[in-house]
Amino acid sequence: MREVVVVGAGLAGVRAGEALRAQGFSGKLTLVSDEPEPPYDRPPLTKQVVTGTLTEADIRLPGTAELDARWVRGVAAVGLDRERRRVRLADGTELPYDGLVLATGARARPWPGEVPADGVLTVRGLADVRRLRSALAGGAREVAVVGAGFVGVELASSLAALGVRVTLVEPFGLPLRVLGGSVPGLVAKAARRAGVQLLTGTGVRGFHAEGEQVRGVELADGSVLPARLVVVAIGMVPATEWLQGSGLALPSGRVHCDKRLFARTPDPSGRGDPRIVVAGDVARCDAVRSADGPVPLEHWSNAAAQGELAGRNLLAGPDTAQPYAHVPSFWISAFGLRIRSVGLPGTGDRVAVEAGDPATDAVLEAHYRESRLVGAVSVNQGQLLAAYARRLHQAPEEAFLD
Repeated sequence: MREVVVVGAGLAGVRAGEALRAQGFSGKLTLVSDEPEPPYDRPPLTKQVVTGTLTEADIRLPGTAELDARWVRGVAAVGLDRERRRVRLADGTELPYDGLVLATGARARPWPGEVPADGVLTVRGLADVRRLRSALAGGAREVAVVGAGFVGVELASSLAALGVRVTLVEPFGLPLRVLGGSVPGLVAKAARRAGVQLLTGTGVRGFHAEGEQVRGVELADGSVLPARLVVVAIGMVPATEWLQGSGLALPSGRVHCDKRLFARTPDPSGRGDPRIVVAGDVARCDAVRSADGPVPLEHWSNAAAQGELAGRNLLAGPDTAQPYAHVPSFWISAFGLRIRSVGLPGTGDRVAVEAGDPATDAVLEAHYRESRLVGAVSVNQGQLLAAYARRLHQAPEEAFLD
């Protein structure tokens, strides 16, 4: 293998490049990013970067200068020709490859209807946070956050810590509802203690504006929530449009890959492309699955682990590649709560309190499916999760890995 192209220069892409070099790949390595920024870590964006406790320089990914790579920044990939082994870029350039890593991540899901030209933001990358901080510096002190998933909850917490009047609107239930058990209720209580107005089970029709500037959020009952700034946090969309027509399998918009991270095609034989591996938010991996099928993950630890293995497996080839066996994990800090998770807690059918007390801000809940452990979630009890991670790793056939 003489030439490898990594499309996506976030955590997964950088880890893939590092793994290739660590395994002895000495050929040409090209990393492509649609962002003009050097690679950076995303988790601090909605927390320390918003609040100003970390600078942009603080979140740069270390070690990228030692990769001996060609960096293509600020140019998106727009097409893939697998027969000719070429990646087409938006500027008309074509990049040949012997090996290809797909790690383009995801973008924030936009509001599905019309929005005012000014004052309605999504937050995914560094440029988004710059716009958010600029709006706050310009006097926006009434902020509505639409969507109480991970991004919405962290942003609401950070904004409240800055003294901003925050309203968190969640159309479908409590914050972080995917975690199940008592945790969403604990988050709701903590948000209200922090001064956040929490509207749950409340739909959003659209936005009101004066000229081009947003002035409020119209709720499902017709009332208008005043807001000088609105952050739409309604999920992510995998960045795979450029792969349409490539012949890769793209269920639910993600790239289907086998247990060793090789990209699958719709071929009935089920064989993957031995020259293409997938890592991070774009992956729908056969090795991470519940009883209902593969489960996509959008967590830092998954991007890091898949990126590293993708680089190693691409160099090793399908015959000696290793299966992905990382136990999923994530963490979130919000409203004074430190929430951690291992496994796939959202896929269980029973939740059991196994430490602490849901009436307090310290609890650990295990999630089971047909008596088999599938995950665990802790609130301010993270030290107890290691035992659950070991159980999931040692007996994957009882959980979510084949």
